[in-house]
Amino acid sequence: MYQRHTLSNGLRILTYHMPYVHSASVLLFFGVGSRYESVEEAGISHMIEHMLFKGSERFPTAQVISETIEGVGGVLDAGTDKELTIFSAKTADRHCKLALQLLADMVQRPRLDEVELEKERRVVIEELNMYHDSPQDWVSVLADETVWPGLPLGREVAGTRQTIESISGEAIRNYLATFYAPNNLIISVAGNVTHEWVVATIEELFGEWQPKEVPSFQTCPLPEGVARVKIEYRKTEQTNFCLLTPGVPHSSPDYYPIILLNAILGDGMSSRLFVEVREHQGLAYDVSTSPVSFYDTGVFAIYAGVEPRRTDEALRAVVNELARIRDTEVAPHELVHAQEYTKGRMSLRLEDTHSIASWLGGQEALLNEIHSLEDIFARIDAVSRADLQQLAMRLFQEEWLRLAVVGPHKSAAQFDSILHLD
Repeated sequence: MYQRHTLSNGLRILTYHMPYVHSASVLLFFGVGSRYESVEEAGISHMIEHMLFKGSERFPTAQVISETIEGVGGVLDAGTDKELTIFSAKTADRHCKLALQLLADMVQRPRLDEVELEKERRVVIEELNMYHDSPQDWVSVLADETVWPGLPLGREVAGTRQTIESISGEAIRNYLATFYAPNNLIISVAGNVTHEWVVATIEELFGEWQPKEVPSFQTCPLPEGVARVKIEYRKTEQTNFCLLTPGVPHSSPDYYPIILLNAILGDGMSSRLFVEVREHQGLAYDVSTSPVSFYDTGVFAIYAGVEPRRTDEALRAVVNELARIRDTEVAPHELVHAQEYTKGRMSLRLEDTHSIASWLGGQEALLNEIHSLEDIFARIDAVSRADLQQLAMRLFQEEWLRLAVVGPHKSAAQFDSILHLD
């Protein structure tokens, strides 16, 4: 059972005591990501994540930081998405305080050295080049631009070459001072450490950090009247496409219905799209679906990598499956299969300290509450066949279909004509 505590400065602490393990994981969740950025700042949240690994007051260089955690066999990591920036460390339980000391210094007292910033620009630009050179990754970036053109959710998390080259050290310091605050931070700890010890240690390391007012994000409703298809021409051996429909926000009552809809349509080798598009028609090696939720909106994404000359055929097969699940209730055994599949996968993902700390902190950050596994299972079991069809009828509407394509194609009209849910 997890426990919760909030410091006087607003910092939220979550703990999960696991006395049967020999490790501990610490995760820091800051409520900031790329959707909080202006157009000119695009990529600054991700750049700050990188820069905090370049040295702090007590741990002055990147090498000292890495040697501190690796010297005790630990693992240090971080990641930035559109709504959160997360720092994590996993160590043997006896070194948990060292992990907390390191993370506390990194986020409160970073050096932000100008020489290191110039080097890190080049690193991030190479990261962007890597994504761009991978069509199966880049099509997702293109898909977001298609759904939210000109809006924060439509921008790549890492920014662009132009914005990364122009971000100044002063801009980084100002952004850090704006969003990195204790009342915008959740620390989640799971492992062989007690709640009382964790609270006391975090109070010691973070208790004097002063809270401040933190700006909110720009809402991003799905815009109407935009082009449905976006193509990036490349002479590739495979066409990668991503078809998107509306989805649901994190806190939507349809969150678990869309998870089950995903399981039935494209999550796993027994899903409808995998069976029909790959096994029956042999149109794709990889075809899958994924619901993507944000605080205020969401999308449902269908990805496939296909032989270019069979792209039309594969896209029609995908669209037909969307129409079928919208127009006809799923069979009783399909719903049961999806429910058991989803519950089983959730259980398997909660087998170690890092995954449990991530699960707790993620819920607190995105939902502002935590549901137990038993409660989640009850919500999943409560979903009916009618619930799934009603959701599919609401989401899978022709006028809201958006398509991104990376491959040897030039005609958007060619694909737009296929996007009919008859």
